[in-house]
Amino acid sequence: MPAHRLPVIRKILAATFLAALFSQSPASVAAAAPVEPPGMRQRLSSGAPQEMLILLDEGAIAKSHVIGALRAEGGEVVTDYSHLPMLFARIRSTKALDRLLTAPGIQAVYENRVLRPHLAESLPLIGQPPLAAIGKTGSGTTVAIIDSGINYTLPAFGSCTAPGVPADCKVAASVDIATNDNALDDLGHGTNVAGIVAGVAPGAKLAVLDVFNPDGTSSDALVIAGINWAISNRATYNIVAINMSLGDGSRNTAACSNRGTNPYVTPINNAKSAGIVTVISAGNEGYTDGISRPACTPAAVSVGAVYDANVGGIKWTACTDATSGADKVPCMSNTATFLNMLAPGAFITAAGSTMGGTSQAAPHVAGSVAVLKAQYPNETPDQLISRLISSGKPVTDQRTGGVFPRLDLFSSMGLPDSNFVPAMSPWGIGLSAVFLGGALAVRRRS
Repeated sequence: MPAHRLPVIRKILAATFLAALFSQSPASVAAAAPVEPPGMRQRLSSGAPQEMLILLDEGAIAKSHVIGALRAEGGEVVTDYSHLPMLFARIRSTKALDRLLTAPGIQAVYENRVLRPHLAESLPLIGQPPLAAIGKTGSGTTVAIIDSGINYTLPAFGSCTAPGVPADCKVAASVDIATNDNALDDLGHGTNVAGIVAGVAPGAKLAVLDVFNPDGTSSDALVIAGINWAISNRATYNIVAINMSLGDGSRNTAACSNRGTNPYVTPINNAKSAGIVTVISAGNEGYTDGISRPACTPAAVSVGAVYDANVGGIKWTACTDATSGADKVPCMSNTATFLNMLAPGAFITAAGSTMGGTSQAAPHVAGSVAVLKAQYPNETPDQLISRLISSGKPVTDQRTGGVFPRLDLFSSMGLPDSNFVPAMSPWGIGLSAVFLGGALAVRRRS
């Protein structure tokens, strides 16, 4: 190559490099600034302290810098989540808000929203009894239930005097994350949800995290503290699933994948990375084109409800069904094109109470995860979720014509017919059952 051409080539290469460098998208050069939560500045200006969740860059240095910035502006750290790059904080001035919106190391800030429980016979519908008859019960696994607590003294859970006592107590842990009032379950909701998990997976243990105040409210910060607890105690209890029968009532018409606005994206992703499947009820507002948050979080399994039998006409808070029937979607159940699946949710009797709603549908799926994980211990959360969804019975939502997979635990197990001896099981055609306080009451369908 002639020597006089080398300087020209060098200039061309240099220009190409600089063009590539400066044509990078802004996101690749610097992280986008956090989005200011709507209305927070106005509330601070009026003198109302504000609670917020802060998503940080990974690493202890980023967390320590932000804690320092908070305290410098009169803010306080309420919770430092040990296994998540997040803080729950309280601030009292717009100056503190501005500091957080511009401080390095902060990816997002979120308003700490209020959440409420999604208030609401089923085992034969999902094919559980023949599996339990051959010992497929989720033994050796634990399901974390983020809810209103649990009355573990009931026979459904082994008449426990304390978590783990006596030895056959199904409750491995019972933790107050909200008000530390020592009440077992102020609302009764968590006890019913836990009873459903225990009915589907009678061999599994339960770790129940009380995130609700006595007035029936919770918050994003409290629920995320529950997720953090499950991740940090995963190995201790072999936690394989989290059940969250709760939500904020919002109508989300697409998956809430933006972690700049959805505080659950990182915690639920981290739970999945730790080997935990998070199952969340879709909500009972009657939406046919949207589901509640946090169910809309992509890494979660969102669950709507179906009736498990004909119980006549039912009046719900949001609407009225003139008729009901097995595999009919109740008018109150939220659905959307991106809803993952359906499960029995109306009406479910468990641990001494009867409730109906997507709250009762979700724990059928969480319990099924425990049964599947015990059978397939080496499968990842994505593989377990794929089993549940791909094996589900197609059910049409009569309101929209949308088709969703309804939980079919029996099919998802993929066991050969040789595992089942008809003479050993009474669960024949035309039988139904209700989970009643730790026992199955058999009845013939009309």
